[in-house]
Amino acid sequence: MDLTLLWSALTGIAAGIIGAVIGGVFALKATKRQIEVMLEQGRGDVNERLYSQSLEIMRFLAEHPELRPYFYNNKELREAANELEKLRVLSADEMASGFMELVALQLSLQPEHIQPRWKAYLVDQYNSSVVVREHLAECAGWYADDLLCLLPIQAVEVAKEKASAKAV
Repeated sequence: MDLTLLWSALTGIAAGIIGAVIGGVFALKATKRQIEVMLEQGRGDVNERLYSQSLEIMRFLAEHPELRPYFYNNKELREAANELEKLRVLSADEMASGFMELVALQLSLQPEHIQPRWKAYLVDQYNSSVVVREHLAECAGWYADDLLCLLPIQAVEVAKEKASAKAV
């Protein structure tokens, strides 16, 4: 009888352990899935914030169409019609440059298939605006290397040289 009782106890313990292990596996899988969902939601939030800020910049340029050529057609600041236009260009330039930095900093949080598109946006924005190029060169120290390293190599070198020269 003792052997039967011992066998029953061991069987019960083994069943409890097996049940706990199986339950733990399911709990781990559920936790993993929750983390994946949270990461996906985080990516969606980042994407939504980037597009929202991009729309704000586009709205600003739509409200001030005279500024658009400075950011898409390489119009130079010296061509500003008056001091107010020049100040608007400079303000919009900081806004655009800050947005470019934000994109660069958030790039790794974007889905892999979207990342090349954002990189292309940054390079195109840089190449189509003398004002942005000059600002980033003059104020390279303000911006993260995450942005500067995505821009054409000569731009990064020039920006770093100017920043070093100002520091001396």
